[in-house]
Amino acid sequence: MVVLVFDVSGDMAMFRKPYTTTSLVSFAFPPPTAVGGMLAAITGIDHGASSGAQNARYWEALSGTSIAIAMRAPLRWYTTAVNMIKFKSPSGDMGEHIQAKHQMVKNPSYRIYVRGGDLYDRLKYRLKRNEFIFTPYLGVAYALAEICYVGEFEETYLEEAKVPVSTIVPMYRGMELDVISSRAVHRDLVPFMVDKNRRVQKTVSVAYTDMIIGHELWLKKQGEVEVSQVGEERVAWFEQW
Repeated sequence: MVVLVFDVSGDMAMFRKPYTTTSLVSFAFPPPTAVGGMLAAITGIDHGASSGAQNARYWEALSGTSIAIAMRAPLRWYTTAVNMIKFKSPSGDMGEHIQAKHQMVKNPSYRIYVRGGDLYDRLKYRLKRNEFIFTPYLGVAYALAEICYVGEFEETYLEEAKVPVSTIVPMYRGMELDVISSRAVHRDLVPFMVDKNRRVQKTVSVAYTDMIIGHELWLKKQGEVEVSQVGEERVAWFEQW
């Protein structure tokens, strides 16, 4: 099977964790749901928000697609205050503002791997021409994304007893990490799939490193995690949407 690979970077990113409200906390990387939205933006699949803000109709077009995500820069955070209009001001004064804290990723860089699905050919067409139908961004509209097409690669499946992986690893059944060899390991629960009305249908626990140069995740056992060689990189795949 062939795999499309592209890099996405920017000055900032903010992938809001769902339990936060006014003071926003970000995931360290785009969860699969955010990557799905990015693929839809690049290929120009309408989400239907003009008829309802909750709509995410592009999910039907992502069926059969699988992705992997790698962090390409050391993880750095910064926190800032954002001015927000206080709509529910008792005085009715729309000029009254509140300042809310936002946690953001500074100078993020990610590598996205895509294979399979009906979207593949359209995505390849747009990436090779460096043209995108809708503006891709990193979580929020003011965090514009720069997209760089890396190429298309054949993949080779790996079934080694112990293997280093350069991507984020979904913690599927039977997978075991070698924590000592991996050194800095973080774990998070991320949204994996939503329906066409943006209701979360599935979440997945993931393991990742903060990408200090030379750090990789080492797997003792792959279990149900599918690992393959893509170019010079070993990639752990999320299941198909």
